Amino acid sequence: MTPFLRAAVARYRALPTTVKDGGIAAVVTILSFLPGVADKGTALGWPVEQRPFDVLAAGLVLAQALPLAVRSRAPGWCLALTSSAFFVYQASGYRPTLASVGLYIALYSAGTLQATFRVVSVPLWVAGYVGTCAWLIHAGSPFPAKDFVLFFVLPAGFWLLGAWSRSRMREQDRRNDERVEGELRAERERLARELHDVVTHHVTAMVMQSDAAQYLPADDRERLLTGLRAIGTTGRRAITDLRGLLDVLTPENDFRPGSKEPAIGRLGDLVDQTRATGQPVEFIEEYPASDISGLAQLAAYRVVQEGLTNALKHAPGRQTVVRVRGDAGDGLVVEVTTGGDGERQLWHGAPPAPSGRGLAGLSRRVSLAGGTLAADHAADGGFVVRARLPLRAVGR
Repeated sequence: MTPFLRAAVARYRALPTTVKDGGIAAVVTILSFLPGVADKGTALGWPVEQRPFDVLAAGLVLAQALPLAVRSRAPGWCLALTSSAFFVYQASGYRPTLASVGLYIALYSAGTLQATFRVVSVPLWVAGYVGTCAWLIHAGSPFPAKDFVLFFVLPAGFWLLGAWSRSRMREQDRRNDERVEGELRAERERLARELHDVVTHHVTAMVMQSDAAQYLPADDRERLLTGLRAIGTTGRRAITDLRGLLDVLTPENDFRPGSKEPAIGRLGDLVDQTRATGQPVEFIEEYPASDISGLAQLAAYRVVQEGLTNALKHAPGRQTVVRVRGDAGDGLVVEVTTGGDGERQLWHGAPPAPSGRGLAGLSRRVSLAGGTLAADHAADGGFVVRARLPLRAVGR
């Protein structure tokens, strides 16, 4: 297809339906009266001489062509009007006319677009066709009955072609609905993941800090003020992260993965914030953070954040180690290990499977960055969350 033809087709498809249908009706009407073309049409077979073309014939020609203007909006009515005019025109014995093309267009349109009275319209049309053929045979048509049966295949084929197109369109609509629903579901999951990651850690830290403040001596004002300052700092960080998340979600902002998200360089802030709650945390960074892709940075940040949050909730006061190291030169390993009591009772005998918002969302995030996530018991009965991430995002 040439560029000119492609552009013409694109412009035609962009036209309103009423304009396109009106154009089809106008073209069929004009050609039905154009000398040299008008008599190229269907003739079921008149037994004697053809009836002279008169005003009634002209009206029946218009009745076969003009209803095409509503073929999309009212395909059932279009088929009823066009078919009735076609049957009367054929039974009257007029010469063939190009207006009979309107019947095939109406049949295809009904097969494709008709929604109401769809089951009724088919037997009614067949009854009209059989009645017209019976009248012609009774009037002495020279064509045998089998020719009328064979001709029936042509209009039936147009309706069946329309019905096939309808089924294809409905299947395409179903697939589009499933795709849109999947995209919406994925977006909801992403938003839930972001909110969980941003809110849970900060709120958990603030709860632990405020609980710890309750046990301070009443006269130890300095330590109380230190705790309150830690709570305020954590709250401000939560507000900052929430604002950043809202900026990312704002439609007019040009978002690129990792452009406004926390980077791996802030892992130290997470550790300091957790230490402020009284949780003993050791931070070991054996790999430089400068050569990590944006998605891997964010995944690493969230792994540490989730690990520290779980330590605060499930193992307060237990030694926690955050370690970032290289993996055979082509990847990054991020581990958060929470110490146990030697009896493997920290997690009630079984490590938490990635089924909730935390580990399930974390597993998804690590997977999107091209990595893998594992969660299991530590040797002393504690727990370890370990992520292996590529230095560059997959496909980059």
